[in-house]
Amino acid sequence: MILSETASQNKATMKIINTHAHLIEIEKVLQGNGQQILSLLKNIPTFSDVDQVADMLSVENLLHQMNDAGIEQTVLFAMYGPILYSSNEFVAGICRQYPGRFIGFASVDVHEPEAPAILEKAIAGLGLKGLKLHPPLQNFYPNDKALWPLYKKALDLHIPVVFHIGTTPFGNMVKLSQAYPVLLDEVANDFPDLTIILTHLGTLWHNESFMVTEKHPNVYIDTAAYPYEIKELLNENLIRRVGENKFIFGTDFPMPYEGKLHRMGDFVDCIESLNISGELKELIFHGNFENLMKIKA
Repeated sequence: MILSETASQNKATMKIINTHAHLIEIEKVLQGNGQQILSLLKNIPTFSDVDQVADMLSVENLLHQMNDAGIEQTVLFAMYGPILYSSNEFVAGICRQYPGRFIGFASVDVHEPEAPAILEKAIAGLGLKGLKLHPPLQNFYPNDKALWPLYKKALDLHIPVVFHIGTTPFGNMVKLSQAYPVLLDEVANDFPDLTIILTHLGTLWHNESFMVTEKHPNVYIDTAAYPYEIKELLNENLIRRVGENKFIFGTDFPMPYEGKLHRMGDFVDCIESLNISGELKELIFHGNFENLMKIKA
């Protein structure tokens, strides 16, 4: 199989966009105290196989998983923070190398006074299409008014902002309070025209995340949760209550789950197995993301 070819149609019968993936610049992560951080991660159950996770971090492996799962495109996140570090330039380079397979989202150091200008450069200069923020890893509260200029810049650039929500596998390196989904209620109140995407179905703050997503027309949520959570949570009643246009497909590559290494096909199979209509599956797999990004199908 040629890695740059269109995703195989044998796995799935409809178009699929994976809206949540990371490729980490592992050499840069290991600089400074990076090796110490990786050693600490091995003591956290989710990351007991961190060395094997690190071995998965190649574009070739990502493309292989996409092709195997029938995924046509993947949103690849930059991240200015520890552990998941990848620069805007790194992500933009991959997008240029494999046109049509990746959509790059920028990140910024939110503590940097020039963050709005850096974001504009990443969008206008590098061709990235959104902004990814991880409040616990980047050590900030998303409803801090100091971030309002950054959100205003994202609004002016007509790009979505993705926030990590809920628990993390990073132990005492992070504060869970920074990932509380209700903090985004204030952001959505003050920026009703800013497209906001919550992640992981709220990772154990499910109901709070669904509340915020249901309340605000401009808030969406991705399905990059553990497969058992997807199966237990996503039914037609919930989807139609929160909004059938609100759920977007994601897998959080390369993160392990349920004691297993990441396999994108598990998440595709999970959505396909749900007792929901084919119309809703189509919206989750690609339609809702294309609509919020204003992508013509």
